[in-house]
Amino acid sequence: MKNLLLLVLLFIMISNVPAQERREHRMMDSKIEQLEKVKLIEALNLSEDQSVRFFARRNEHRKEIEKLEMRSEELIKQMEDRLDETTDKNLSEQKKLLNEFLDIRIQIENKRKQFILSLNDILSQEQITKLVVFEKRFRDEIRKILMKRKGMPKE
Repeated sequence: MKNLLLLVLLFIMISNVPAQERREHRMMDSKIEQLEKVKLIEALNLSEDQSVRFFARRNEHRKEIEKLEMRSEELIKQMEDRLDETTDKNLSEQKKLLNEFLDIRIQIENKRKQFILSLNDILSQEQITKLVVFEKRFRDEIRKILMKRKGMPKE
């Protein structure tokens, strides 16, 4: 889930932003990522060996999710482009795109589940539970900070 939120936030921040601002956002994303790693190592009390193995697996997982997220974004754009047309052929295409989009969202959640379940050989059950709780809280905190920064009301 954390990956999903970060990617959504990244896409929101990147859209229609000049190159200079994009570089600043990439630097901010990199700093957030570094902060998250440090906090995660601390929260899970990871050994050096666990850290290396965990982050290698996590990076692989994130690459898979990123590909699915990119396809998801492409489908959203295609659906958006077809919203103004109401021909039967177009409505059929909209349905097809929507179904593909929903299938990708399910794939993302299934991959997330597989990733979490795959951690049993690296982390204890308690560490896995702490990971899930940490990711949720970290996402929420980042969201609050970004909204506050943009002057948006809290949810």
